[in-house]
Amino acid sequence: MFFKTKGWAQITAWRTLAAIAALAGLVSLTGCGPAPTLIPTSIPTIDPRPTFDAISTQAAQTVIANLTQTAPTATPVTPTATLQPTFTPAPTGTPAPTATATRVFIPWTKTPTETPPEYSCLILSVSPKSSDTLKVDTAFDGSWSLKNNGTKAWTADSADFKYISGEKIQTKGDLYDLKSDVAPNGTYTVTIDMKTPTGDGTFTTTWGLVMNDGSICNLTMTFNVTK
Repeated sequence: MFFKTKGWAQITAWRTLAAIAALAGLVSLTGCGPAPTLIPTSIPTIDPRPTFDAISTQAAQTVIANLTQTAPTATPVTPTATLQPTFTPAPTGTPAPTATATRVFIPWTKTPTETPPEYSCLILSVSPKSSDTLKVDTAFDGSWSLKNNGTKAWTADSADFKYISGEKIQTKGDLYDLKSDVAPNGTYTVTIDMKTPTGDGTFTTTWGLVMNDGSICNLTMTFNVTK
């Protein structure tokens, strides 16, 4: 607005000066002679736009120069580096080691077979049993059922049943003959005449199947006696 007002003031001043100069010329001509016939002179039309544009441009340049001189120097801002997130790969599942079956070679070894003895017996049954109860001072038959599990036969002329130890309750001697031969895996039942003691209690007697050169097996009997 300042630039526009100043420009119009100058133009008006120039027009006023031109008018005064024209009037002065007329006055001087009137004093020297008869007044000439005034021929109206047309005042040339002045286009103020170029002058206004020039003045506006100069004023704008001046203002810009002043602003540039007085403007504070901008301190350059150093851009701050933005840290990018670090990519951490997701943990990868490590497969567990697969158990490998280990084959252990065990060589086959034949189990040695125990060589059975030449003379041996297996007790199959005994009577009376340890759970039986007998009356006091009572006769009974004591017996054992046997099996020959040796490799040689029991022969009647070399094998006997003999009292060994314990309660002596036999009534017909301490030695009984084997009445017949018994081959391997054969069975034999020996019966001995016995009598219970006169008092109650639990009693045990032991006999044996013996050969001329030693005992084959022991035969034990336990029973209860009551009044």
